[in-house]
Amino acid sequence: MVHASYFKRVSAFCVDMFAIVLFQVILGGFTIKLYEHTCHVMGIVPDYQVTLLISQFCGAFFFIGYFSMWQGLTGQTIGKKMMNIIVIKSKTHKPLTLKESYWRSLSYLLSSWTYGIGFLLPLVRKDRLALHDLLCSTQVVIKPKSFAQAHHFQPELPLHAQLEPQSFSETKKAG
Repeated sequence: MVHASYFKRVSAFCVDMFAIVLFQVILGGFTIKLYEHTCHVMGIVPDYQVTLLISQFCGAFFFIGYFSMWQGLTGQTIGKKMMNIIVIKSKTHKPLTLKESYWRSLSYLLSSWTYGIGFLLPLVRKDRLALHDLLCSTQVVIKPKSFAQAHHFQPELPLHAQLEPQSFSETKKAG
């Protein structure tokens, strides 16, 4: 597997951030207008602090949701698709599941909380791994032609889920 260049990774991230900002402006703006309208109907003045909280919540929701859903369901974000790169598991070289993609999205926060140094690691490491790649055992590579065009959804069962359904009589005996 050929690791993606830093330029491709940054370019893909910029495209993705543009998409997230569009979601924030359109849907986040709608949410704030809905809050302000509700306050007006109830006859109260909208609180500026609540408006900021709604805005920040929507921003975090769209950021984590965007990366989690696109990478977990399709294997690539819009930016990664444009740059022909993909995030894969380091050990198996397979696309991420929805759960793994969610944790990788959250780990972007750790890369940013290090004053952005976590995002700069690929510039100095031979394996071109960022902090979030190291934490989640992932790597960003140029999408090989052998990868299927369609990413197969990989659902994960909760730990307590039963793999085989029980019959009514078995359930009645257990209860």
